[in-house]
Amino acid sequence: MLSTAGPPYGETLSAWLTNSPSFNVIKVEAAVRLEGYSVPAALEEWEWYSSLTQLGKPVEFVLLPRATHLLVKPWERMISQQGNVDWFAFWLKGEEDADPTKRQQYERWRSLRASSPKQASGVPTK
Repeated sequence: MLSTAGPPYGETLSAWLTNSPSFNVIKVEAAVRLEGYSVPAALEEWEWYSSLTQLGKPVEFVLLPRATHLLVKPWERMISQQGNVDWFAFWLKGEEDADPTKRQQYERWRSLRASSPKQASGVPTK
């Protein structure tokens, strides 16, 4: 477990700078897909989403505003699970589903890939 050993200022600031993921977001190299289950959860995910966006890193945020942490509604499960399958197939294998309803999703992801030099050079293409 990472320890910050106190507040993020004063004598314990260096521990925060070393151990806190939020202070080390610049080190993220992979494309990141975040999911928020409820509006309050969206606020928790926003720090990472906005930080990665400002750094020009490929990131996507999906909000399921009425979901619970354990997804029980079939539509919410489908959005989450199929979204993750599509995301990983795209970023790790360079694959795109031929389903025409997903066209905008892949246009958005291609744009993210093109705007990220690190990702653009290491992503498989077909």
